Amino acid sequence: MFKFVRRAVRPFAVTALCIFLAACGGKSPVTDPSSPGYTIGGIVTGLATGQQVKLENNGGDTLTLTANGGFTFATPIAFDGAYAVTVGTQPAGEVCTVTGGTGTGVTANVTGVKVRCSTSTYSVGGTVSGLAAGQQVTLENNGGDMVTVTANGGFTFATPIAFDGGYAVTVGTQPAGEVCTVTSGTGMGVTANVAGVKVSCSTTTYSVGGMVSGLATGQQVTLENNGGDALTVTANGGFAFATPVAFDSGYAVTVGTQPAGQVCTVTGGTGTGVTANVTGVNVNCSTTTYSVGGTVSGLATGQQVTLKNNGGDALTVTANGGFTFATPIAFDGGYAVTVGSQPTGQICIVTGGTGTGITANVTGVIVACRALAAYVANHSGNTVSEYSIGTGGTLTSLATISTGATPNSVTGDPTGRYVYVANSGGNTVSEYSIGTGGALTSLGTISTGNSPISVTVDPTGRYVYVANADGNTVSEYSIGTGGALTSLGTISTGNTPVSVTVDPTGRYVYVANENDGTVSEYSIGTGGALTSLATIPAGAAPISVTVDPTGRYVYVANSGDSTVSEYSIGTGGMLTSLTTITTGNEPLSVAVDPTGRYVYVANENDGTVSEYGIGTGGALTSLTTITTGSVPYSVTVDPTGRYVYVANLASSTVSEYSIGTGGALTSLATINAGNMPVSVTVH
Repeated sequence: MFKFVRRAVRPFAVTALCIFLAACGGKSPVTDPSSPGYTIGGIVTGLATGQQVKLENNGGDTLTLTANGGFTFATPIAFDGAYAVTVGTQPAGEVCTVTGGTGTGVTANVTGVKVRCSTSTYSVGGTVSGLAAGQQVTLENNGGDMVTVTANGGFTFATPIAFDGGYAVTVGTQPAGEVCTVTSGTGMGVTANVAGVKVSCSTTTYSVGGMVSGLATGQQVTLENNGGDALTVTANGGFAFATPVAFDSGYAVTVGTQPAGQVCTVTGGTGTGVTANVTGVNVNCSTTTYSVGGTVSGLATGQQVTLKNNGGDALTVTANGGFTFATPIAFDGGYAVTVGSQPTGQICIVTGGTGTGITANVTGVIVACRALAAYVANHSGNTVSEYSIGTGGTLTSLATISTGATPNSVTGDPTGRYVYVANSGGNTVSEYSIGTGGALTSLGTISTGNSPISVTVDPTGRYVYVANADGNTVSEYSIGTGGALTSLGTISTGNTPVSVTVDPTGRYVYVANENDGTVSEYSIGTGGALTSLATIPAGAAPISVTVDPTGRYVYVANSGDSTVSEYSIGTGGMLTSLTTITTGNEPLSVAVDPTGRYVYVANENDGTVSEYGIGTGGALTSLTTITTGSVPYSVTVDPTGRYVYVANLASSTVSEYSIGTGGALTSLATINAGNMPVSVTVH
């Protein structure tokens, strides 16, 4: 048996208050007797020849379309009215998805409803947390397709969405005595299954509001929070949404309907982890407006990237070159350009994407796309091997870069800009920037604790945590300008911490302590500092810990008794033991695919990867086992959820696999790495 020596080698409740008068207690009636009403229409794309789709507006006024192109409903809606376009009957063999299909406070003809039809479809789902026992919450997607959830855990809507379509998840009916808030509930240009919608429920709630300025007399603007809860504001001053948000949830304020002849721009409109009333949302309106755009480069032929500005105004770009958002921003307003949906097999990075106090057109937003790259830490080679990921998931060697002494763990930040390596022999962390094509450039090194053996980056890309095996500590760092780390301090762990991970909400940290058989739990506070929560037993010699992408479950590989411990994440990040399942001989690494459906475990002594499905309540069900190289030491799943890579320590190779139906792995190839590869990551 080859044995690698790892160390050497409830807050108070706040009632939603109407602090400001302009929008509290409903809106003042605004009428326009001269208006005959406004038409509702848009465009259909992707409908197959000979097929038809039936649309409905506001539950009636049906319209049957038999070809791609523009459409308009026969019945107009009144001034200040509302519309809700849904699919009444789907075409045979296709799914049509409506985006931009709902609105209120209408003051002009609506032409932006999009209906995308395709034979390629993707599921939409996520997780519900905080729902009280015996309660239920009803969710809706795109104004229809309701699902009633009666317990915490995962959910999936019955109707998938079309390729390149969008989703908008809202709460249809709240549970009795609680408020449920949807975050990460909207998206456009979808090219993969959606599993990250989060619904947080709580009896503790907070109001969301702010100020409107510049709105012309007699005009109105309709705002939305988290894709719903529409609020029409008819005068400058303060506003507050009618529905508060749940404790520890988020908000995303956007403009639903613009005023006639003006543009209103939202700044400070998004936030997460809410623990107090929100009063700082600014809505600036003006007749003077400026465009926001820039340039996309590196986008592969046939791929697309969807961009957002200020949390909305989605724009799908299908080719390199210039782009401009459809909706301009108001004078003195701001912009915040983000990636809504990444292209398949690539990552696009935005620079120059934010600004405030705008007084001219914005043309300098840069969106640089590149192929995903894989990085492998070679323990005895004191190097990181760099690979590009080609079509079909195969790796091609790019280069090798030096690290500190005996690198033991490699990870990248979620923005795809930086890579960090924990060097257990040198008590350092190496810092790198990711350049064109995925090549690394050294930024320097920073000292850490004794025998750093595991490194991770929080999902916001702001903090780095390093487990120091011989120091029994976790070192905490902030990521500064250009990726450089600044020490925040250290916190004690259990005996011999060997693996550290952050949950996908960025609120909790979990550490596997090998020599006392425990998992330490921490919360992430202001500025990234950790606060100890508790310690919970694991199996014998826990060596790897991971959190599923929905933030509901934790899995720990126990090398001492060849098991995987399963936990659920409860209120405040506390773990509750579920069960333990037997795996292969001496598991060293555990990973979950990005859809949250499958778990893969690398087993050191029998040279295999065990495959599992995640069932109801997080329980693992064994699928099969596949052979790897000698002493598989690290397993990872690429961000697209299509490929798995395993670093084989004793054979100095990386095994490549594709993920097939039901999570089963199919071997692709094996590629040489450096000397004793121990960790692999994809970014």
